[in-house]
Amino acid sequence: MDADLTLAALTGVSGPMAMEGMFGGVFWVLLGMAAATYLTRAAGLFLISRVSPTPRVEAFLRHVPASILVAIVVPNLVQGGPAERAAAGITALVAILTRNLIAALFAGVLAVIVLRGVI
Repeated sequence: MDADLTLAALTGVSGPMAMEGMFGGVFWVLLGMAAATYLTRAAGLFLISRVSPTPRVEAFLRHVPASILVAIVVPNLVQGGPAERAAAGITALVAILTRNLIAALFAGVLAVIVLRGVI
């Protein structure tokens, strides 16, 4: 009953019509997002197959994944607690010692899981 009232308050429609309208809307939003994701990726692959990038563009493209990773990690590190900061230190240590990004990522994820349970 409470879910029906909340749904009615959000959509302005109550009853089975509200549920049908919500899921129909979600379906179309998901379908649109999937289409946009596919088109942007396909367009990128199409363009890069037609153009030979300059060495400067290749250097830029090589550094994009690391930049995205930093953009994701740093805000969480700044806003996180001691467990997240300790896990970041462990991740950096594993990365320096092994020079293996995948090993560092696994160590970081494992460290966050364990340290959140301990700290």
